[in-house]
This record gives sequence, structure tokens and C-alpha cells, in this order.
Amino acid sequence: MMSPPTALIADDLKMFLLVAKTFLEGRGIGVFTAENGAKALELARTRRPRLILLDLMMPVMDGADACAEMRRDPAMAFTPIIIMSATGGPEIRDRCLKAGCTNFVVKPPKPGDLLAIIAKILSVRQRKPTRMPVVFSEGGPVEGPQQVGRAGNLSGTGMLLLAGKPIRTGSLLNLEFVVPGTNQTIRVQGKVARVDQDTEGTYGAGVHFLGLSETDQQQIVSYVSA
Repeated sequence: MMSPPTALIADDLKMFLLVAKTFLEGRGIGVFTAENGAKALELARTRRPRLILLDLMMPVMDGADACAEMRRDPAMAFTPIIIMSATGGPEIRDRCLKAGCTNFVVKPPKPGDLLAIIAKILSVRQRKPTRMPVVFSEGGPVEGPQQVGRAGNLSGTGMLLLAGKPIRTGSLLNLEFVVPGTNQTIRVQGKVARVDQDTEGTYGAGVHFLGLSETDQQQIVSYVSA
């Protein structure tokens, strides 16, 4: 039996937390709340929510810093994380996306609009992966044979690599792919944080990029935020 979906919402406005909690619990979604980024990080590590919503401006630790810390935990490498902000300038958006958030959202005028977005994301059982081909091989003293997979959940810090053959957790991969809409090939090494297999036999490897150049990261961030 599948456990009910859960969400973690972090915001320093108690009224927003109360409204969000009431809205989502009324739809069968378990909710954990935090009033600062440090508490959100603690709850995310212990409760493992299916969705994390972080306000950017919070005391102790802001949303971008909390997101970056969460992404360092293999268990949260690809948990959907939304960062919301009262303003949406390019520098703010880029900082949040580079921290590894799945989406950046400017707070809508009506709280109900934002809550509807949360409920919609939680109702989607699996995000459709982009059909972006990725050539990869296992690194090491002797490089393994090249394989071709697909990328899903691409971010400025990593990707979900979909492949037809097993991939070892903890292995280093040499990755090569072209971000849609560009002509430049990105070559980067990544470390496999976790591996799952779906009912159709496809392996999904959560891969963290290692040493990604700022130029390549900016290309990915621009594509994700488009």
C-alpha cells in the first residue's frame, strides 16, 4: 500500500504556514512546517517529504542555502524542491536554480494560487523525463564502454539518468550531452548518488555533477528556467 504524499513547507510567516497546512491536509496530504531554513533542513533529513517548498527569505538559513544543503544528501538528490520569492529578478532566479531547486516561483498575489500549484505537483506520480540523449561511460583507471541513456529532472547540480542497464551506486560516470536549443556539447563527470528501477525495468540513477564549469551550468540553468 502506497503511503500518503507528504510536503514540507518552510516560511517565516505563521499565517501562511497555517493556511497551507489546512489547505493540503484537507486534500489528504501530510504537511510538516518550519519557520526557518535550518529547521527545514532538519525536518527534510528526518521526514523525507515528497515535496519541499522553501521561501527564499527566511531567518537563520535562507531557502537557497537550505536547498543546496539538501541536494548534498543522496536521499534528497532529486526530491522536488520549489523556492518561492516575493521578487523574481534574474540574479535571484539564477542563485536558486544553481542551488539545485526544481522550480523557482514568484509568489502569486493569492495564496490559494500557490497552494494549487503544490497540490498539482504532488498529484503527479512521475514527472515526464526530457528525451535528451546522454552518452555515458563508467570512469576509473580503465574507462568502461560507452552507453546511451536519457536525461530527466535536469538541474544545475545534476540529473536523473535513465538507462536500460544497471548502474552502480557510488560509481563515477563520464557524461556527454547537448542541452536542447544549444549547439555546445557538455562533457562533465558525475557521481551516482542512488539508483532505482521502475516496473518497466528502466534504471534511474541520480547523478551529481562534479566540476561543472560555470558556463555549462549557466546553459543548463537557462534551459531549465525557460
